[in-house]
Amino acid sequence: MALRDGKCKLLNSSILLLLLITRIVIQPYYSLISDCDETFNYWEPLNLLVRGFGKQTWEYSPEYSIRSWAFLLPLYGILKPLNQVIDSKVLLFYTARALLGFVSFLFEYSLSKEISSVMSLHVSIMWLLFQLFNPGWFHASVEFLPSAFAMITTLGYMKYTLRYLSTGNELPFVKSISFVFLGGILGWPFSLILVVTNVIHYTATHRFMDTLRAGVSSSFVFAIISSIVAAIDSFFYGKLSVVPFNIVMYNIISANEDSGPNIFGVEPWYYYIQNLLLNFPITTLFFGVIGFTQLSIWPLSGSLFIWLNVFLAQPHKEERFLYPIYGIISLLAAVGLFNITVSIRWKKLRKLVRGIVFFVTLLQAASRILALTNNYTSPIQVYSHLPESTENKVVCTGREWYHFPTSLILPDNYRLQFVQSGFDGLLPGDFLETGTLNEKIRSVPNGMNNQNIFDPSKVVDIDSCDYYVDINVSSNNQKDAVNPADTTAWVPLYCLPFVDTSSSKFLGRAFQVPAQLIAILPTRIRQIIKNYYDVQFINYCTFVRRHESDSLV
Repeated sequence: MALRDGKCKLLNSSILLLLLITRIVIQPYYSLISDCDETFNYWEPLNLLVRGFGKQTWEYSPEYSIRSWAFLLPLYGILKPLNQVIDSKVLLFYTARALLGFVSFLFEYSLSKEISSVMSLHVSIMWLLFQLFNPGWFHASVEFLPSAFAMITTLGYMKYTLRYLSTGNELPFVKSISFVFLGGILGWPFSLILVVTNVIHYTATHRFMDTLRAGVSSSFVFAIISSIVAAIDSFFYGKLSVVPFNIVMYNIISANEDSGPNIFGVEPWYYYIQNLLLNFPITTLFFGVIGFTQLSIWPLSGSLFIWLNVFLAQPHKEERFLYPIYGIISLLAAVGLFNITVSIRWKKLRKLVRGIVFFVTLLQAASRILALTNNYTSPIQVYSHLPESTENKVVCTGREWYHFPTSLILPDNYRLQFVQSGFDGLLPGDFLETGTLNEKIRSVPNGMNNQNIFDPSKVVDIDSCDYYVDINVSSNNQKDAVNPADTTAWVPLYCLPFVDTSSSKFLGRAFQVPAQLIAILPTRIRQIIKNYYDVQFINYCTFVRRHESDSLV
């Protein structure tokens, strides 16, 4: 028995080490930026704080103030001094992502210890493996988004919920919902619905006075966190700003056909089902469903159930809205797999079944992660390879504006600008670069609106651009300021492959299968596969004016 426990502990430690390496080394470099909201609403204002310039969205106009400056401060406090000693701004960006990944690891490590304590070491190992082989977590845990932050703090909620369910004590219950308060108030307010089932459980299993005392303690925590965040944001905006309330007001209370989330697009009810099938291996989802039968942890599975029902009903859907329930899905999968396999009497068969499950999980996860890495990350690399210059430079983009990663990777003397394209919505503007930091933040920019109405002042003339970034595909829109097919004015300087979504099959865009494996299949089978799986690439390029290209090559 002692030998068996020793092997399990060694396996657990090995997985944790691999998880740490993945979170702080592999993910920061290879993960994509999956949402332009991350770029323009979080990396750009962070760059303003750290380096004094950046793009500004309407959400950061003091007129609307629906983004929190308090959310940026922890990373700012680390990056600001590092900016003085790290010359490479690309390295500064990857360092920031590594810090985000390290925070994720700390929470995962802490929860794994709790799972081992209140459930078993086997369940803990399974949960860690489901986390390690999780394509959604692979990119989400190094994303600088409030929903990603709520995803991480939900692990704290899960840890103390497990402790509360095993002891029934008030303190772990208050700690559990305190983590949701932190993720909801400092991050994303909609994640607060996670606490509903925990509150129901506590109310149903405790005396009225105990429930009242826990409610007072929880309210005190809520008030403290809310007050600190509101005070910070009010200081930055120069007026009373309760950002979580403003977010709820915009997205729910005052939303109408002209403003609110639905103007940015609506999706069918099965959108989230498709996203779960993409970002979780089928084995994880299958055993996650089985894990719902573990009634002893129903407050956690109940949080997942409520979350899905609430967000499935919303017309406007985005992948990042699912982030806070990712950890719960992995835990239910671990519990489900353990419950199924523990009933197998033959030890070797039990190990074989678990081995097959995680081998299949690894294959699907690797296929998805490789597709995301190889198909979608070239914009980060292209912008990272802009030529060094002692002069001030303007790099422009048009129809590909939403793939710009962040000004944090631009040299100090480079600025991003937009040129005319077929996009007719509201583009980000620029934070002021003159005056004090308070003046830059509190100044109300011109042309901002919360209805996604195009503002011509957000674009510049192509003649002001030194470089232009675009896909190297002919433009069929007369509004595009540059047509890459016309090489008389602009020529490619640095290019990398980027998935051609219009010419690729869905499975080819979503998953990667080694070409060598397909090549050894019979011709008839390859023809059938090509009907469903095919991926084509185009070049994602930095363009330079033809008369300047020779001096830069």
